[in-house]
Amino acid sequence: MQKKLIALAIAGLMSAPAFAQSNVTVYGVADAYMAFGSSGKNDLRGIQSGGLSGSRLGFKGSEDLGNGLKAVFVLEQGFDIDNGQASSTRQFHRQSYVGLSSSYGTVSLGRQYAPGYDFQYDALASAAISPQAVLSGGMKSTIQPASTARWDNSVAYNATFGAVKARAIYALGATEVATSDVSGDDAYGLGLEYANGPVKVGAVYQGVKSNAAAKKDAKEWLVGGSYDFGVVSLAGSYQAAKNLNNADGIDAKLWQLGVIVPVSTAGNVHVAYGRATVDQAAGGDADSNSWTVAYTHAMSKRTTLYAGYNRTSNDNGLAYGVVDAETVGTGTAAMEVTGKDSNVFVAGIRHTF
Repeated sequence: MQKKLIALAIAGLMSAPAFAQSNVTVYGVADAYMAFGSSGKNDLRGIQSGGLSGSRLGFKGSEDLGNGLKAVFVLEQGFDIDNGQASSTRQFHRQSYVGLSSSYGTVSLGRQYAPGYDFQYDALASAAISPQAVLSGGMKSTIQPASTARWDNSVAYNATFGAVKARAIYALGATEVATSDVSGDDAYGLGLEYANGPVKVGAVYQGVKSNAAAKKDAKEWLVGGSYDFGVVSLAGSYQAAKNLNNADGIDAKLWQLGVIVPVSTAGNVHVAYGRATVDQAAGGDADSNSWTVAYTHAMSKRTTLYAGYNRTSNDNGLAYGVVDAETVGTGTAAMEVTGKDSNVFVAGIRHTF
């Protein structure tokens, strides 16, 4: 009798589906740089965090559920390596989501990247001194490689079919997205990219609704691409916004172009220029021009040295730049001094793990 029970138990185990155990990967970026710059009377001298990539510590994992289906999750916290502090009072503020993945794509829930974060065509790869990062960050566009492109309370779909990538997201009550509207409503985004060999092209459309009477729905779009000629790589994009930051009648546009020139097996020279034009509430528009020259050197697959210079010039009404703008007044009466140039030289090291 006992032998029969053992045989039945073994047979049951043999017939049950064999599921793989879940696995968890710890990953991160440690990136620090020395910065020397100024904006008006405001100087910058010291160690900063995240010159090439934001410093972070993350956990990601998956569990095989069978029949090609997996459960996935990501928890990612940013930190400032210059002082060891978290970049936000939140935990896992860079990303925090859980979802299901298959050959048809991934559906996930949580705090996630909008398509405008993923689809960047930038010769500086979204570095802190990139004209694209400087100008889109100054505008507080949702199409940029920073926090306004990370959306709370969102459901997202991400998929890759051969050379085509598709991205879609909907955020419910995304108050943090609407940077100038604390009562912001839902936000949505769509992105499509084609990448085949040396060519890559893509487009993004994003919108932020508003339920405040004095605000309007914001709409933004971007088209861009890159091409690797071997001896040089070219990248550029054009983006525009209507009712930027939900402000009625405030429109903006930004274009940028750059090249990457390999100068050795490990070294690259990066040159880029960008220009942003933003409507002013008092009427007319103002321009901000930003250019960068930089050098990156891969010491290994995980460690990169870099150095670069950025200059951003502003019309009255704008105060964009890597260096924080000069301010006048104190407390709630403090105001940025606009129309000043921002200049900065950086040199640093990034290590990924």
